[in-house]
Amino acid sequence: MDYDAVIIGAGLGGLAAGAALSGAGKKVLVLEKTGVVGGKCCTSMKNGFKMDHASHLLMRSAFGPFTDALKRVNKENDVKFYHLDDVMFKIRDQRFNFRVSTVLNFMNRLLPTTGLRIMLATSPLANKVISIFSRLFDRMTIQDVVKKWTDSVPFHNCVGWISFILFGGPYYETPFGEMLRTFTDVSALSKMILNEKCMIGYVKDGLISFPNALRDGIEERGGKVQLNTTVSKVLVKNGKVTGVQLEDGQVIDADLVISNTGIKETVKFLVGEEHFDKKYTEYCESLKPGCPAFALRLALDKPVFDYDLVMSIPMPSLEEYYHEMWDRNQVPKELCAIMATSPSNMDPRLAPKGQQSVIVIAPLARDRKTWAAYEKIAMDTIIDAVPEIKDHILWYDYLGPEFYEVHGEIGSPAIGLAQCMGQAGSTRPSSVSPIKGLYYAGAEAGRNVSGVATEIATHSGLNCADYILKMEKTPALVKRAKKMLGIKPSA
Repeated sequence: MDYDAVIIGAGLGGLAAGAALSGAGKKVLVLEKTGVVGGKCCTSMKNGFKMDHASHLLMRSAFGPFTDALKRVNKENDVKFYHLDDVMFKIRDQRFNFRVSTVLNFMNRLLPTTGLRIMLATSPLANKVISIFSRLFDRMTIQDVVKKWTDSVPFHNCVGWISFILFGGPYYETPFGEMLRTFTDVSALSKMILNEKCMIGYVKDGLISFPNALRDGIEERGGKVQLNTTVSKVLVKNGKVTGVQLEDGQVIDADLVISNTGIKETVKFLVGEEHFDKKYTEYCESLKPGCPAFALRLALDKPVFDYDLVMSIPMPSLEEYYHEMWDRNQVPKELCAIMATSPSNMDPRLAPKGQQSVIVIAPLARDRKTWAAYEKIAMDTIIDAVPEIKDHILWYDYLGPEFYEVHGEIGSPAIGLAQCMGQAGSTRPSSVSPIKGLYYAGAEAGRNVSGVATEIATHSGLNCADYILKMEKTPALVKRAKKMLGIKPSA
């Protein structure tokens, strides 16, 4: 065989898995049906503006799994990060502005440097303890915990909106343990305070720089990332993977296949449900996807958007809005909330000189018949939040879920799986499938993988590859013993 592993899909999960395997000396073939890498983490040019397609902020940027993935192929110096600073919250008619660097400077002065360095040195152990502790809260939703603190509707609105941005679903479905795991990365927190730089950030030269660097690292190690190549079938014989078949009929032999196309999609369309037992296919069918979302990309003729990040929550009750939108599929008069950033504020090269780019995201209903109605509502909401942009819009794109369906996920969720009760932490679907040699990577798979959208996909790919490499070194007797004892895979 020419390759040690075939990876279906060049999204962040697939590329991260490929980078980890390549860094360990494996020869990897990544097959991507579109003409670009990165999946939804992609950037393209339009009228002189370089704009991202969907994701446009990274939760832990330089301090999380992105750098870990780049290090696997010695590309950590090829990607530069900008760290968020100017932030504005608008809650109903009230505006609150602050600079993150001012807060971090105060914390740096308050906390001794030696203590922070000790925190950083002991962070792997601390994060392990926090991960175990957080499981105690996986049976309580974020709403359950917040209600114990306060009944303040504005506070619930803020937490409820942040929960969607982070986890792709409402806070009354998301376990509090997931929020603990996401916000208490001791390594990232200590680096953030020591460097006085917000962990939330952006990739200079557009988000595409990150997947491009992973692709280059894989190919420099003898692997290949092949674009415009559609896999039509994963070949299975006697419960084992034997390879993949391409759309043109070509067969590529492989004992190891990692799918970055979604668990349901892999089981139903690539492998075929006949190769799995009924209990497993029913489990896969029951998995709840994340909620769909849109991106509104604005090109402005001059810099009038003064912030790196704007969070606007105009609705009196976010919870009621969520129920109307997701349970009753009602089209709102205004959006419950928006998150808007200006990539060109962070990296001026992303817009023509003297001009500015803005990207807005928000959720919408699952009923595709309602999707088009959100375009005008989205524009009205962002103008209400930042009225100074109104007379300076050169052009805009409204990218609804249809735009992202090319990646193959059923319903095109903003984040693969909702990080809801029963699908977070130790109850996330495993990266290990029942078929020998078949694994999943991406924002849908990986036990005890946590994070936000792009980083959970990256983390999943790394963990999947690390599990495969670890199992290669595990004696067959130990593998059999674990199977007999019913010990579930950690990946």
